Amino acid sequence: MVSADNLNLDCLELIFAYLYGNDLVSVSLVSRSFLAGVISRLYRSLIFKLNQAKRYPAILSPFASVLRHPHLATHVRHIDIRAVPSNKSVVHPEFMRDCARTIDLCDNIVSFTCTPSVLASFLLSLQKKLSLQHIRVNANLTYEQSQLFAKISGLRSIALDTGSPYVVDVLPKWIASVKTTLMNLTLFSIQELNDCILESVLIDLPHLTGLHVINCTKIDHNTVLRLTSHTPDLRSLSFTSWDSPRAAGSIINGIITPLRRLRHLTIDSHHSLSPTNTPGLWTSFIQKTRMWSAPLRSITLRLTEKLVIADGFIDELLNAHDATLTHVALLNCSLSLESVRKICRRCAELERFAVSIPIRDIYSFAEALSRSTSLHTLSDVSDTHSSHGTRVAVSKPDIRTIMGIVPNLRRVITDERVWTAEKRRDGGFRLELKRKTSPPTHWFMPPSKSYQY
Repeated sequence: MVSADNLNLDCLELIFAYLYGNDLVSVSLVSRSFLAGVISRLYRSLIFKLNQAKRYPAILSPFASVLRHPHLATHVRHIDIRAVPSNKSVVHPEFMRDCARTIDLCDNIVSFTCTPSVLASFLLSLQKKLSLQHIRVNANLTYEQSQLFAKISGLRSIALDTGSPYVVDVLPKWIASVKTTLMNLTLFSIQELNDCILESVLIDLPHLTGLHVINCTKIDHNTVLRLTSHTPDLRSLSFTSWDSPRAAGSIINGIITPLRRLRHLTIDSHHSLSPTNTPGLWTSFIQKTRMWSAPLRSITLRLTEKLVIADGFIDELLNAHDATLTHVALLNCSLSLESVRKICRRCAELERFAVSIPIRDIYSFAEALSRSTSLHTLSDVSDTHSSHGTRVAVSKPDIRTIMGIVPNLRRVITDERVWTAEKRRDGGFRLELKRKTSPPTHWFMPPSKSYQY
């Protein structure tokens, strides 16, 4: 008779590969066999988020857990710190010591994320991580710390969420040292970054496949597009357009090096003029991608102030890329039902759609979405700050209406909630509500398997 105790350990590990979050913890408590099968996945990622920081030290951090059982460090591949516990703005010293000691022990980490401004405490420990390939950090460092930070080598992707002037100064030298391995570069909200520094960085990266320069106030779309001449192999590109007199003359109407391999595009538009020239900029760039024969699979467009997107622009987008688009995200944009209908009808491969859900016209919206037979994930990206009144939340009956009408929809993401539907052969379905578990990626990044907003 077969039982869990006599199943091969490899089989258990394959089964448990389908479990995430608290389910892994529950399985580990069943038996010693289950614990042995799940432990490599259970400790593969050490994640610390805001809800954990609020309850610390009443709860045991994953770093303290590894320190109690040092042999577990060999399983750790990803460390993700999104918050640190503090008391009256003073970071908890015991937590910081546990983090640094744990990073020291984990020789096999592949990715390291630290969004709070505490990176300086971990710089010495990160120097010795030969397997480290991906890093995302808040790089608010002093001169000496920046010099130490730039010694981290072998990276395939670098994401800097803000950065001090010292980090900006050392960036060209650091990038030159990792140019043979670096494939993705993200520079987010770095106010000291200028076009000279950015050019000296990109000139060393002819094989870069991902470039994301967002909300860096001294860098506009003209600069980014001009400098893509150094990175012709880009697959994904994100940039910010500043709709102001300073950026009125657009290089989009001039010559840009063709990006024939481009598959993901994000345009983050800050507009301050009335009337705005943002729609014209979007249209011009979409026309460029069509001229390059660059079939986009993913597009994200974001406005700082809510505007209605004209049906004509949607027609332009679909004429260029309806055969290949699998992901469309329109953030802080109002869209007519006819445009929603066109997107769902013409994009035969559409899988993910992020748009503001119109609560007061939910049935017509669901009917428009039903034109797609491939759509499986819908994200509500309504901005709670875009209107003066209280925004009406998407309710469970609204979710049921959408799920019941859209044929292959399996997931609806709203705020911090994820609604999933298990559809039955008789046409009915069972609705399940879960909270988001995985830490968020930057909103402008290409969609991945762990897609969410």
